[in-house]
Amino acid sequence: MGLKRKLLVFSFSFSSIGGPLALVGQFLENVTPYEVALSILIFAPITFLIYYSMNRVWDKGGLYDYVVKFTPKLSNYFLYFWFFSYFLYLSYTVDYIVYYILNLDGLVGILLTIGIAGSIAIITFLDKELEFLLISTIIQILFILPINWHLKPMNSYELSFTNILSTSLLYICITLTPFVGNGSKEGINSVILSYVITGAILFLDSFFNIPKIIYLISSFSTFSLIVVEFYSLKSVLSKFSVKSKKYLILGFLGFTLASLINPYTYYIYTIVPSLTALYVSLMIFFISMIFSIRNVLKLLGLISVGLLGYGLYTSLQLSSYYLLLEQIITIIIISVIPLVKNRLFY
Repeated sequence: MGLKRKLLVFSFSFSSIGGPLALVGQFLENVTPYEVALSILIFAPITFLIYYSMNRVWDKGGLYDYVVKFTPKLSNYFLYFWFFSYFLYLSYTVDYIVYYILNLDGLVGILLTIGIAGSIAIITFLDKELEFLLISTIIQILFILPINWHLKPMNSYELSFTNILSTSLLYICITLTPFVGNGSKEGINSVILSYVITGAILFLDSFFNIPKIIYLISSFSTFSLIVVEFYSLKSVLSKFSVKSKKYLILGFLGFTLASLINPYTYYIYTIVPSLTALYVSLMIFFISMIFSIRNVLKLLGLISVGLLGYGLYTSLQLSSYYLLLEQIITIIIISVIPLVKNRLFY
């Protein structure tokens, strides 16, 4: 059971980073090897602190369990922002696969959207996420190797600090790894191992032009990431209700079907507040870490909060009044919920 558990945890962690095939197929084309290397280095403090937190608290509540233990007053703020972000992620990413990666439309797009949502719901209902992700990891590794790819011209290796920071933030979903915890320490090194392996692959692939077919196949990697998100949400909710899985699946299917009214508008108006809430929730988590760690680790915590703060800033839609207003209202409403809850029940 030990080896199997380690493989399943590694697959979960590996699939969470983008997943790797999605990073390569969808985002790596205009990124140089230097930028990839520096982005991996810049994001390393977040990865290490996630590993450190798993050594202290590692159960199905993931990051939430850590915040509850060390800074309980922040726990509800973290939970509401985090849940809001990833619940929206489930449905709008189905639309992203169908209407943006595969560029489908009409009846075919509708049927594939329903098919993808239904497949994810079945995997989740049967509790087969980890087994699926193990298969997914093998498939992603097979397609991520640069076999018969063409090298980029050497004169294209420029350096952009904005590119470096933006690329580093693409790894953000590795913060989901703690949510695969089950109270044991088996596979705890998976977060470091998967990060190093993914970084090495991204660095290697950044020397090559990415074939169009890899871009299309990367939709499977994005599908796998939705499964990771679903598992994480289900794990946290199971701490509060035994019926949570059923409601989560029904909510996901309902929102996905509603998105078919206008997938493009739905995608824009859900991804924007979702990203904002994600960065706020993770900043809360790392602030919690800063309060509970010592010495040089505090510096790593401050670096992590700084990078996430940059992510929050870049997520703000300053050029669109309506989207920016949506983001501000989202932050205000979610921030008020714990205060109202405390007044009503205490």
